Amino acid sequence: MEGIVHVCNGDVTADLLSLADLPGDIRVWADALDRGPVLPVSDAESYKARGAFWAEHGHDGAEKKLAEYDRLFDEAASAEELILWYEHDLFDQFALVRLLARLARRGLPAQLTIVSIDRHPDVPNFLGFGQLEPTQLAELWPRRTPLSRDAIDEAVAAWIAITAADPRAVPFLVKRVKALPFLAGALERHLEEFPDPTSGMSRTERQVLAAVARGEGNTQALMKGSQAIDPRYPITDDYLVDRLRVLQACGFVEGVAASAKASSDKLVELNATVTAKGRQALAGAIDRVHECGIDDWRGGVHLNGRGPVWRWSSSERKLVER
Repeated sequence: MEGIVHVCNGDVTADLLSLADLPGDIRVWADALDRGPVLPVSDAESYKARGAFWAEHGHDGAEKKLAEYDRLFDEAASAEELILWYEHDLFDQFALVRLLARLARRGLPAQLTIVSIDRHPDVPNFLGFGQLEPTQLAELWPRRTPLSRDAIDEAVAAWIAITAADPRAVPFLVKRVKALPFLAGALERHLEEFPDPTSGMSRTERQVLAAVARGEGNTQALMKGSQAIDPRYPITDDYLVDRLRVLQACGFVEGVAASAKASSDKLVELNATVTAKGRQALAGAIDRVHECGIDDWRGGVHLNGRGPVWRWSSSERKLVER
């Protein structure tokens, strides 16, 4: 049995924690569950499905990497104290509920605690632990809090809802989760990535298309603008390029690199621009799903074809099929 093990959301945070001189070992668990199929299947089937998804998006070796993440996490579960470092955003909250649901099935450690924040006094636009200095992370360590039974139960319920082929349990949970303070916001942000009833675009697609229409066509401008207005889902360059390629396939933008793997440098040089059709889409005159079709995963929900598909109405706060 190990004494203390820290599990965090990525290599950058792990490196910073290693410099913070905290007691214990550090492990990483960082699959981006906001993208690709997230299914209620065995570990082996999950690694295969997600590995195939990441390979299609230019990231090879994911199947083995995900299996290694789980192996190291399962070992960490035998620690005297397991500390989870997962902040407020959609990426982290989905990883958190998966890990808690896994612990609930396989056995809880002697002591389970968490460090989870959505802001920091020294970082005006807080996006994640990777922005902090090692000393600032060390200062958060004494503020870690135990995870209650209610928190574990909420995570299990959320994981079941996220992985289901029918998403209608998710809005129900948004109104009811309390023990995990950032989970309701993350679940709502997850729903906002479903197509909306009018344009057929997700919130991210609408934000990116609107920014390109304003002349913000390079990576830095698009990411900075999106992160400023969307702190629950700080867009990565990889997902940004992926969405721009989708919008280009629909004829809404031009000038996006066609290579399989995201390249921020190439995107900066190319400078995406909006088309007349893209402006029509922004005005609600074109339904993206009906016009171009869709092939996306939102947890266990496969959005496929030209409809009907599940959509999220933010104004009515309900899911509809259209």
